[in-house]
Amino acid sequence: MGKEKISRKEREYLAHREEILSSAEKVFAAKGFFTTTMSDIAREGEFGTGTLYKYFKSKKELYFTLIDEKVEEMNLLVKAELSQKNSAIERIRKVLGLQFKLIERNRDFFRIFITERSRFEWTVKDDLGKGVHEKMVTYIQLLAEVMSKGIKEKEFKPIDPLDLAHALVGIVNSFVFEWFISRQNYPLISKLDTVLEIFLGGVKQMERRR
Repeated sequence: MGKEKISRKEREYLAHREEILSSAEKVFAAKGFFTTTMSDIAREGEFGTGTLYKYFKSKKELYFTLIDEKVEEMNLLVKAELSQKNSAIERIRKVLGLQFKLIERNRDFFRIFITERSRFEWTVKDDLGKGVHEKMVTYIQLLAEVMSKGIKEKEFKPIDPLDLAHALVGIVNSFVFEWFISRQNYPLISKLDTVLEIFLGGVKQMERRR
C-alpha cells in the first residue's frame, strides 16, 4: 500500500505554518531576535497575533524552529555526500560548497544568528536550544566520518577525526563571519578554495621522499 495522503485540514495547517515561518524569518533577519515582537511577525504575514500562538508557543520557539530547520537542511546535504564514492577531499569540497550556498541564500538570517548566538548560550539547557545543539553536534560528527574515511584512504594524516572536523568548522566560521562584516561585496563561495588550501595544507598526507 502507498503512503496515506494527508487530509486537507493537515495540508492547510502545514501551509499556514510555513507562511508564519517565512514571515518570521524576514522580520528576524531585519530586526534580530531581541527587538522583534510577535506583533511584528503578525503584521508581516498579515494575520492576527493570536494565530501565531496557535502554531508556536513563543517568539523563541519560532526562532529556534527556523534555526533547527536550516541546520537539519545542512545535515541532510552532508549525509547525501557521505553516500557518494568520491574521495574524502572531494566530499569535503562539495559539502562546503553546498554550505556556503545555503548561507548565501539566507544571508540576512544567518548574519543575525551568528551575531546574536552568544547571547543564547544558556538556552542549550532547555528543550529548544538542546534540539538545535544536538543537530549541530550531529553535523560535526558527520564531518568527522568524512575525516575518518580520509585517514583510512591515506589522504589525511592520522589525526583525531573529531579534532579535524572542529578545525575545519572553525576555519569556515571565521571566513563566514568576515564575509558578513566585510564592506566588500563578494560571493562567499569564492573563498572555498582558500579555505580548503588552508585546511588541507595542515592535514594532507605528504608523499615520502625516496
